[in-house]
Amino acid sequence: MGRHIIKQPNGKLAIWSTIVDTFIMTDATPEEYIAFRIEEETERVKKDLTEIFAKLDKGERYAHTVYQWDEALKILEEIHGKEELEKVLSEIDL
Repeated sequence: MGRHIIKQPNGKLAIWSTIVDTFIMTDATPEEYIAFRIEEETERVKKDLTEIFAKLDKGERYAHTVYQWDEALKILEEIHGKEELEKVLSEIDL
């Protein structure tokens, strides 16, 4: 990450970005910076998952997709047996 947390002379935090070579936050408490980072990560995760869901809705695989539904069920049965497959299927509202 291109950020550095720097303690200011007044004890608060400044956040330096090596991407834009300036402060992106000053006079922050640790709690404020944590909240800022949580908000950033929440937005990133929402964006990433929205893109994944859109691909899945189109029947496409996304970068981390290894299996489609039927493939996963086949592997589940091969590894854990028919009883486990039936148990999993009984818990799903198909």
